[in-house]
Amino acid sequence: MAVSWTKEQQKVIDTRDCNILVSAAAGSGKTAVLVERILERIMDKNRPVDIDRLLVVTFTRAAAGEMKERIARAIEKRLEEDSENEHLQRQSTLVHHAQITTIDSFCAYVVKNYFHLIDLDPSFRMGDEGEMRLMKGDVAEKILEEAYGREDYEEFSSFVEGFAQGKSDENIEDLVLKLYEFSMSYPYPREWLEECRRAYQVKSREELENAPWMGAIKGELRKQMEEAEELLSQALEIAGEGDGPGFYIPLLEEEKKSVENLLSMEKFFQWKEAMDHLEFKRLPPGKKAEKEQVTEEKQELAKNLRSQAKDLLNDLKGKYFQESAEEMVEHLQGAARPVGVLVDLTLAFMEAYKKKKQEKNILDFSDLEHYALEILVDHSPQKDERTQAARELADQFAEIMIDEYQDSNLVQEKILTSVSRVEEGEYNIFMVGDVKQSIYRFRLARPDLFMEKFRSYPTTPGGKTYRIDLHKNFRSRGTVLDSVNYLFYQIMGEDLGGVEYDEDAALYPKGQFPQLPQGTEPAAEVLLLEEDDPLWQEQDSPETARELEARMIAMRIRELMEAGQVTDKDSGELRKVKYSDITILLRTMSGWSETFKKILNSCNIPASVTTKTGYFSAPEVAAVLDYLQILDNPFQDIPLAGALKNQPQGFTFEELARIRNIGNAGERTSLYEALLETEKLREPLGEKVREFLKTYRELRREVPYTPIHQLIWDFFDKTEFLLWQQAFASGEQRKANLLMLLEKARDYESTSYRGLFNFVRYIENLKKYQVDFGEANILSEKEDTVKIMSIHGSKGLEFPVVFVAGMGKQMNMQDARESIVLHPDLGIGAPWVDEKLRIRTRTILQRAIQQEITLESLGEELRILYVALTRAREKLILTGTLTKLPERLSQQEMLKRRSQRRLPYGVRVKGKSYLDWILSALARHKSMKELYQSVNLGVYPLNPLYEGPGDFRIRKVSPLELVMGELNARTRELEEKKVYLHWDTEKVYDPDTRKELEESLAYVYPYEDLGRIPAKVTVSEVKRLQEEEEESLELYPAVRKSRETASETGKPVRETQESTGKTQETALELSLSHENDLAQETPEEGYVPAFMRPEQEELKGAERGTAYHAVLERLDYEKTNSPKEVQDQIRELCFQGKISEAVKNSVWPKDIYDFAVGSLGQRMKKAAAEGLLKREQPFVIAVPASSVKEDYRSEEEILVQGIIDACFEEEGDLVLVDYKTDRIPSGDPRELTERYKIQLLYYQEALERMTGKKVKEKYIYSFYLKKAIPV
Repeated sequence: MAVSWTKEQQKVIDTRDCNILVSAAAGSGKTAVLVERILERIMDKNRPVDIDRLLVVTFTRAAAGEMKERIARAIEKRLEEDSENEHLQRQSTLVHHAQITTIDSFCAYVVKNYFHLIDLDPSFRMGDEGEMRLMKGDVAEKILEEAYGREDYEEFSSFVEGFAQGKSDENIEDLVLKLYEFSMSYPYPREWLEECRRAYQVKSREELENAPWMGAIKGELRKQMEEAEELLSQALEIAGEGDGPGFYIPLLEEEKKSVENLLSMEKFFQWKEAMDHLEFKRLPPGKKAEKEQVTEEKQELAKNLRSQAKDLLNDLKGKYFQESAEEMVEHLQGAARPVGVLVDLTLAFMEAYKKKKQEKNILDFSDLEHYALEILVDHSPQKDERTQAARELADQFAEIMIDEYQDSNLVQEKILTSVSRVEEGEYNIFMVGDVKQSIYRFRLARPDLFMEKFRSYPTTPGGKTYRIDLHKNFRSRGTVLDSVNYLFYQIMGEDLGGVEYDEDAALYPKGQFPQLPQGTEPAAEVLLLEEDDPLWQEQDSPETARELEARMIAMRIRELMEAGQVTDKDSGELRKVKYSDITILLRTMSGWSETFKKILNSCNIPASVTTKTGYFSAPEVAAVLDYLQILDNPFQDIPLAGALKNQPQGFTFEELARIRNIGNAGERTSLYEALLETEKLREPLGEKVREFLKTYRELRREVPYTPIHQLIWDFFDKTEFLLWQQAFASGEQRKANLLMLLEKARDYESTSYRGLFNFVRYIENLKKYQVDFGEANILSEKEDTVKIMSIHGSKGLEFPVVFVAGMGKQMNMQDARESIVLHPDLGIGAPWVDEKLRIRTRTILQRAIQQEITLESLGEELRILYVALTRAREKLILTGTLTKLPERLSQQEMLKRRSQRRLPYGVRVKGKSYLDWILSALARHKSMKELYQSVNLGVYPLNPLYEGPGDFRIRKVSPLELVMGELNARTRELEEKKVYLHWDTEKVYDPDTRKELEESLAYVYPYEDLGRIPAKVTVSEVKRLQEEEEESLELYPAVRKSRETASETGKPVRETQESTGKTQETALELSLSHENDLAQETPEEGYVPAFMRPEQEELKGAERGTAYHAVLERLDYEKTNSPKEVQDQIRELCFQGKISEAVKNSVWPKDIYDFAVGSLGQRMKKAAAEGLLKREQPFVIAVPASSVKEDYRSEEEILVQGIIDACFEEEGDLVLVDYKTDRIPSGDPRELTERYKIQLLYYQEALERMTGKKVKEKYIYSFYLKKAIPV
């Protein structure tokens, strides 16, 4: 069925010859549209483009792989309809090499193809993230040591004195690394760092007024003053009402006029002068007669509004206008010294880190981007010019398509622009994204790049640029979208969130859903839990607020499982909710996911955590890491205590305490020394310690020469740790985590670091910088469990029922509170430090940057909330805990009256949690009526938003209600258990089910015999199947199997064997063997595998037969005129490495000579000269199963594979030759012909099928009998 595209989607697919920005809202099908545009480009009847001439850049490798797969499937589908289309056939081949990739992969492509332009060694490798963290730490440490070593570097000493925390300078190292990361998100990091330094070189009031960063302060001041003006206007409105405090009006009007005067100004120091003179008088008490006509409620409301305006302006005064202009300049100049030191340290680090990577020939991902930029753009202070390489790539790519454009940075923007044709006047960049879903600020994404084009690109076609908006949502029910729109109309705007959420940005339903039955609960719910519930506090419960919230969610899940309905994706009909329909989204996983999983599981709700955190905190992983730390250094008490406790034969706390006491008695300070003292005891505890130390010492002796992954395996083997962990209830998960640790150890071994000490540091760095992997995933997607995942991890996904939990958690604003703050545009915000008084004073620039970081963090949190709320298809449930609910609701009185849709800027900026925003947005909605009434507050039904479109249910859940719910659930479970325990097994409860079960259990598979028929066999296996009464004719079937496996893969036999990990000699000896070319003598001693034997100078028995085949395969018949010529030829083969020394010594040249000068050998010599001799010919043929073995009574075919020693063409027909080295004590050649006749018949059939020529003769050449035997 053809896809029906919307009008806007069709525009995206069809528009050509201009730069296009597609603003695609959540669930608008942007990926499907992008794929369709690519398909239309390559199948355009007028201007078709080969797919390898499109550059498609996506955000993740998974997304790139999925897109490539979708395009390949679509091409294959079109080929089915038009199989003769040569263009489509070419696309089907080219798609696998198309540049549908991540930006990192594209940069790698540029660097690998143009490395010679930047003097880069092309054999570089990409560094592992943990390895690069370790290397950065080493380099930063070295830079700091060098700085400490410079006696004349007073500025550095002052910097450390002023900014090091406590007794450690770790934060200095962190500052250098953080500034380095910031700088690398810029095209030219050195220039950016120098600009940061120059920002502090302010000398006058005029320079301060015109500083680039001053615009951020002015913008914030204006917004806050507008907020104050609005508050005063609202206070005047209340005062002017009939029962309002009219006696406030003169003072409120005077104050409002002062604020209006402030808003008329544009200069910072004008504002400062005005603010210095700004005063707030006391509100008049009013005459008694006036007060009698005023309601207390309205007087208090007017007073509060005026108080908010006053506080807001006083905050601005204290924040920005406390210092004089001279003091501001002086403090900036004073802060210039530490900023200069930090910049110098970062530049030194940048150079040293680059040199270190060059030494090891390693690159990281930022290197790829900057090297690619260097290749593509010739940068100079005057201007940037594209290089010849950029022009070549621009000619190669007909269009540049960028997915998730809102997450690009400046370097990526410059790279992709350089390979476009914009400079030539051909606008061929296609960008798609949604700035409302830009949630990767921590990765230094720049959503402002998107917004710049969003504002400047016209929405009408015909020019060089064009913006298309996709707002139709195919994901969610209309009621869910109405609820999301209702919230975000109020809380997201260009001033906070980066985009104006209006009718053009809203979501409009386009998906098809069945009608819900009457009385269905609202699509959006808010579940609130009061932490400070007085009845609950009296219970003195040990459960935390987090655990209570998880219980509240468990209660709601149980209710949904009983009565909830969702749309089945396959049938499109309504069905009951399953656990797998439900997903819980969390802002942060750390400390939350495990709590939620634990509580849900305790409520008999299956739950799984989909996360990239928690791996290193898994107890089994932590236990192994503890043990590795003490293998490196046993004088670490905490890891040693962990290792002693967390073993199969672990020590109890009492035993550990006793060991510690024994150490104290002997004046041993460390736990390890105490352990050595305890080892001497002749009692059970001493024996237990001796056992532990015995294993420990064995493993420690291995440390210097054993790879880390092998050391971990040996630890598992010697302590049985892995088996012990598997015995736990979560054994499969623990096993998967431990095996994952082995993989990480192997990854470490591929880095430039070596040894246990560095591995321990490697892991510590991964933990320090939160490079977590998440626990190993052992669940399939079909598991019926509730999924718990992060909001970031849910981006791009959708779920029928979504819980957004932890809404009451305070947002993390730590970045804005650091002693030195960093901003990608405004640079470095540092305080002035008075070294004598040891006082830090925030500079005006630092305040500007802190304010900007706070606003950007809040904007990012808003966008993260948007992503969370737009994941739900049919049901959205927001949950959170809160305190002081009556007080919070009473503060919303003025909001209830507000008719403007957008919430005041001040309300949004002051939000400390998602719940603050949600409750403020719902303040005017009718769904809040019951909640207001519960705290004796009224509603304001005249507000136009009271009957808003959102479909909400607000529910306050008390902790005691949770307890009762849990109690009822447990009671029901006990009753059900009782029913099952007393089940009458003789009674038939449901005849239909009984019949169905009986039919299922009694079913007999009708084709069971076919299961015994192999799909493929070797010729030797056919021979065994047909001659089972004889002794096994293959002493070493593995040899034959490897040779015939080679025939399948198409690799040389030697290569196939070597790939299995055998040594070169043994591989050669084995790979050239033949079915039963081997001597039939029984070794006097038991068989010892070749890899376990000492190297032999001469091979015996079976291996000697293998050696003959090795020589015959390579024999030059022109050099067989004497035994000496043959001997020289064998020596040359050995010299060239084609056969081993042992093979050379095992083949008798006289045997080869006798064969070559015989009549058969001469015929083969002649054929070889004419190019008609073939050796070691692999084959696979299909034969009826019944012809292989009579028991296989079936029309099925079996594949038979083998290798033919030699054949040659003579007079248009073929002669088949098979070499044998079997001992024939009787001297009767019929033994060989009887033994191998079946084998040669298959060879004959294979040859005749492959060549279409007749096999006129078949020979076995017996080296034992020294004769050719016709078969």
